[in-house]
Amino acid sequence: MKRSLITLAMFSAAIFFVAATLPAVAVADNGNAPTTMSFFSGGQGGHADWFVTADQPPGDLDRQAIRLITTNGAPTYEHGYAGILFHHVEGIPANAFPDSSFWVKTRDYAGPSFGSPRLVVAFQTAAGTYDGYADLRPLTLVPMWQQVSDPEEGGDDGWDVMGGPCVYSYNVPWSIVQDCFSGHTVLTAYIVADAYGIYHLIDDIEVNGKTFSSARDNGNGNNSSAGPTATTDPSLLPPIPISLP
Repeated sequence: MKRSLITLAMFSAAIFFVAATLPAVAVADNGNAPTTMSFFSGGQGGHADWFVTADQPPGDLDRQAIRLITTNGAPTYEHGYAGILFHHVEGIPANAFPDSSFWVKTRDYAGPSFGSPRLVVAFQTAAGTYDGYADLRPLTLVPMWQQVSDPEEGGDDGWDVMGGPCVYSYNVPWSIVQDCFSGHTVLTAYIVADAYGIYHLIDDIEVNGKTFSSARDNGNGNNSSAGPTATTDPSLLPPIPISLP
């Protein structure tokens, strides 16, 4: 779903704010360590964890999925969200960072996604300044498993570019994102489900060439649950403000 002009205006203002307040150079390991993940919560009941269940995408038999349980945070949506942060992706060149995907199911909701949940990859310039992001999201949510992947793979989902040299692009393949941020490096990557009061199951996430299907896939990562109170440890939060709906 295309974001409103009001949202775009708010995002443009946020870019200037974040660019002015972030450190000049971001700490990076250039992806030399294996990618891991952890959970975060926006508080007020937002919850994220590994969940033992036989309800999984086709062919997945490990009996684990991720729950992102959100609460209704209207009208500001500043609280009640939940998400997943990916570690050891900082500093990887945009043209070397592979495409991503994930599976999602909403048990009790069918309808427009309003851009949530979304997998966000944020970028920085060669000088280490934040310069926009791309997010991969479903167009609709349904109470059955669906893969959210590059539109070149035949689905209706795709990447939206917000900020950076291309300013704004809607429903484009990852190759276009890489062209938009050519010469940039990855600043952070995360998945966030907005505070709409929806129960999400997430599984078989692929980020930086690694698939997260169960807690076992997160070796040396942090599998602790997050919520219902807000995550405050900065090492478990994206280094930029989470974009709100």
